[in-house]
Amino acid sequence: MAGKMCPNCGKMTFHKTPKGRKCSRCDFEMIVPPNEGKVGRGSQCSNCGEYKVRNNKCGGCGAVYKVSQ
Repeated sequence: MAGKMCPNCGKMTFHKTPKGRKCSRCDFEMIVPPNEGKVGRGSQCSNCGEYKVRNNKCGGCGAVYKVSQ
């Protein structure tokens, strides 16, 4: 399965990883920081399980956390 074009070697071997992308040919790696480089990862969402809860809203599934009265 072909990936995207690697900016280092120019081959279609730039595959997606959990942290960004990595070339399977030359080991060139691109890391995408969580939350676009701001603060760090959020809290874990109890609905989808991803660490994307910030300001009482999940950026992954859209769940909203609030206290009902």
